[in-house]
Amino acid sequence: MASNSATPNNKTDPGFIIIHDDIQCPPVLKEFFLDLRISIEKNRWSSKCRICSTSITDSYKTTSNFLKHLKNKHQSMLDEWKNNQDQSVKDANQPKIDNIFSPDGEKYSTNNKRQQQLTNSIIQNLIINMGLPLSIVDHISFKNFMNDVDPKYKPVNRRDLTRSFLPGLHKKCTAKLQEICAQSSYVSLTLDVWTDRRMRSYFGVTLHTIINDKYKSFLLSFEQLEGKHTSEKLSAEFDRIIQLYNLNGKIVRLITDNASNNRAAFDDIILPGFEDYFDEIIGDQSESETESNDEESNDYSIGERQQLQTHEVDDSIYQTTLNPISEEEFVRLPCFGHCLQLVVNDGIKASDAALSSLKKVARLAKLAHFSTEFAERLEKVNCAIPRANHTRWNSQFQTVKRVITIPSSTLNSILTDLKKNDLILNSRDRKILEEFVSLFELFDEATVLTQGESYATVTFVAPTVLGILFDLERELSSSTLILSSLCEALISSIKARFSGLLRHFGIDVPFNSFSMSERFSDVIFLIAPLFDARFKLLWLDNLHTVVKIRVLEKIRNAFVRFFSKLSLSMSRNMGADVTNTSESSDIDVLTKSTESHSKRKCLFPYFDEIKKSSVDDKSRILTELDAYLCEESSTANLLFSKKHIYPCLYKLGLKYLSVPATSAPIERVFSKSGFLMRPHRASLSVKNVCLLTFLKCNSVLL
Repeated sequence: MASNSATPNNKTDPGFIIIHDDIQCPPVLKEFFLDLRISIEKNRWSSKCRICSTSITDSYKTTSNFLKHLKNKHQSMLDEWKNNQDQSVKDANQPKIDNIFSPDGEKYSTNNKRQQQLTNSIIQNLIINMGLPLSIVDHISFKNFMNDVDPKYKPVNRRDLTRSFLPGLHKKCTAKLQEICAQSSYVSLTLDVWTDRRMRSYFGVTLHTIINDKYKSFLLSFEQLEGKHTSEKLSAEFDRIIQLYNLNGKIVRLITDNASNNRAAFDDIILPGFEDYFDEIIGDQSESETESNDEESNDYSIGERQQLQTHEVDDSIYQTTLNPISEEEFVRLPCFGHCLQLVVNDGIKASDAALSSLKKVARLAKLAHFSTEFAERLEKVNCAIPRANHTRWNSQFQTVKRVITIPSSTLNSILTDLKKNDLILNSRDRKILEEFVSLFELFDEATVLTQGESYATVTFVAPTVLGILFDLERELSSSTLILSSLCEALISSIKARFSGLLRHFGIDVPFNSFSMSERFSDVIFLIAPLFDARFKLLWLDNLHTVVKIRVLEKIRNAFVRFFSKLSLSMSRNMGADVTNTSESSDIDVLTKSTESHSKRKCLFPYFDEIKKSSVDDKSRILTELDAYLCEESSTANLLFSKKHIYPCLYKLGLKYLSVPATSAPIERVFSKSGFLMRPHRASLSVKNVCLLTFLKCNSVLL
């Protein structure tokens, strides 16, 4: 049987413990000392040197006196022992010799890799990504925690965070963004103005581009706007951003929504019957605000909507910076998502016929969140009713949808047992709710689909509008439709709010439409779906043959015009880069000049060149377009995978597929900033709000 590693020494002093060789202790003690004893009362240990038998004493678990003896008396033997250590001792998982012989309590230096690793992890993971308060680094409990993680770590303080580390990361991110912008041939931007809880205004701009056939999105700028944000001030800030990232000539479109009344309507979309539901749910949601994952929600918490505001952005802010484009195009496009929500809002106002049934759903949802017995009964049959969100109409829609999926017999049985017969959904209620879900089903799908960042979204706009309109018209043709007034309201609204787009398809639209609706006439919405092989021309199948032919001709002409403009721009850029630096180049130029004199002079020689270029461009782009539309594959990124076959289409795709359909990206930025500015953190300075928001949204670059 093996002996114990530590045993009391009863023959001498009961306060001492003798340490045998098999116990874990510093290797240097095992090698050079013997008879290691621990004094429990004095908290000290002592041992004899194996070489000279000198007795050495030191504080328990401290080796400084032992090492001092070896260095003073046996330096050569100590050095030899260090050099002969096995390679395994040098492994990263083993204590290093240098650390063993370090003075007790020594901290890492600023340049130490482990020190930098831990500091960067605290800043990036805790402060930036998780949004923990800056003051956490000064809290004694956090310092104790870090001491347990690594006793040699030297804690960073808040002052250094805000004055050194965060600005340094901001500078690093900005440099990387400048490199990304330099690599990008074409970019699109979303921009808006936001106000925090303390009524401080911020101007945000996001960038969208395609690099190596991947869709990329970044936050370019998030800065405070002091004083009244006039057009001149916004224009100056916008121009600063363009110059900082050298984006002149690269911007394809701007996506923003500058109608403050539209935003107000968007914020207040609540399904009929859900008003009472939110009256009692609000407090419960507010209490759980800090526990929610901000990555899973793009919305502000209850009560924030009056404090976290967006402001009107005038078109004039970019007119002095960007070059004008053709009459059939707009530099600035409206947010498709906002316009779609406004159609939903118009329809909800005409939902009186569904009010009674929707109230029952709202009360059932409230019961599921306040009655443990009801929730447990639903759980036993694998059913649940999700909590509705006050600021997202489609979360309320999902609540309605989930309720009607619960089998009628099951739900009625549970409600009867709980003596809640007034909440039982009769056959008419279910019929109305099924119609309600059917009418808004495509709106919900489109809302989610067009807010993505990892794929092209502009391709969905025209097919979505046509698809929803044709579906509503089919619903309205049903003789058994109860919610006909709701359906008519949705049809009327979608024709008014997307009149510019629908006019391309020969659809009758109101003469007096909304101010932003005409911008949907931009031909980018016609050509974009063709870049997505899933659509090609299928989205036009429901049009009359004559109308379809006319639309196809318009699309083909747009492709020719866009590609000719693109080719002309590229040739000019190439011409600007050409310099005659070599002797051979000079000879070639002289030869060409001599040959030109032998030909007949022409007052306007570039006329023929332009004509020839236009004919060549038209032939190339239309040949590729026809071949591409005949491809059997229907994968979304077919154009990227076959760019060597369709180089002309590919160049156009890189330009126009960079355009996002909605301003959701900049709103997500505001949402993350709102998360940072939670009520208990409203004292954050402007500088820190800007730094943390910028770094959080660009964390992938850190």
